[in-house]
Amino acid sequence: MQGPAIARLQERLRTLGFFKGTVDSVFGPQTQAAVQAAQRNFKLNPDGRVGSTTWRYLLR
Repeated sequence: MQGPAIARLQERLRTLGFFKGTVDSVFGPQTQAAVQAAQRNFKLNPDGRVGSTTWRYLLR
């Protein structure tokens, strides 16, 4: 996946300290690892998918 929504996700993950890569609008392995790290931090299932629950925690 790629596009502006992924760029926003990467920016949010970076703001929270989970994403260290370049914001490139591509959901690659580094973005997925950052999502999983965030999910583990929030005590969610670290499946790497950004559903409504994960977004809710990211936007707190």
